[in-house]
Amino acid sequence: MITFRLASVPMPHRVAEMVLAAMPEPVGQAVMETEDALREIGRFRPLASADDRIDFEAELGRLAARNKILAACHPRFAVSPWGRAA
Repeated sequence: MITFRLASVPMPHRVAEMVLAAMPEPVGQAVMETEDALREIGRFRPLASADDRIDFEAELGRLAARNKILAACHPRFAVSPWGRAA
């Protein structure tokens, strides 16, 4: 059997809002904070100084804490620092 990889299609903003509205409040909040942490992690590359390294590790800790909340709702919600895990 031949399988084809489907192209990733961006989710419309309104659909994302409806999905977040259907989630429990702590999970929706964790999703938004995870996106913030991912943006901050991306900002600290490359690690040029010790201060950037400390900030980078702090953001990784924040991401890990939010991933616990997301994974408790569904394991595929967890994200990696370099993109979505699944």
